[in-house]
Amino acid sequence: MNEYSANDKSAAAHPAGRDEASDLPILNPARYSDPAFAERYGVRGGMSRPRKIALGVFGFALLCGVVGYIAWNQANPQIQATVISYTQNTSSSITVTFEVDKSANQSVECTIQAQDVQGNVIGSANVSVPSGRAKEDMVYTVNTTGTPNTAVVSSCTSTS
Repeated sequence: MNEYSANDKSAAAHPAGRDEASDLPILNPARYSDPAFAERYGVRGGMSRPRKIALGVFGFALLCGVVGYIAWNQANPQIQATVISYTQNTSSSITVTFEVDKSANQSVECTIQAQDVQGNVIGSANVSVPSGRAKEDMVYTVNTTGTPNTAVVSSCTSTS
């Protein structure tokens, strides 16, 4: 036997939501926006539009601040090294003159790399830069495994 009979009428035909024959409410799917549903189950509406906008603006401002801080620190490092000149001594060494900008009370260790024509690293050395002066000019000879073409200061890190 079928639960539904031919006499059943749709809920659209009865605006009050009741079946005339049995006087029982016609069950409609629950709607979260229905105040009776919200009162019964404690469902509240979402965030208000002004609150969503305020949180979005705050989140965007925070993101911009973090990106700006990182960009500023990348653009203005505390330790900066610049190659001033390099001279190829023999086919197996290169002399590098470089300048290190740092705070005066900071000792630094810089890594110098010698590269061949293809850009392959053919020699490297770690050079200690003592504390005492903010700008320090250093000269160092790097031994290589091939004919050097150029030299770079790949990194400098603080040791104190």
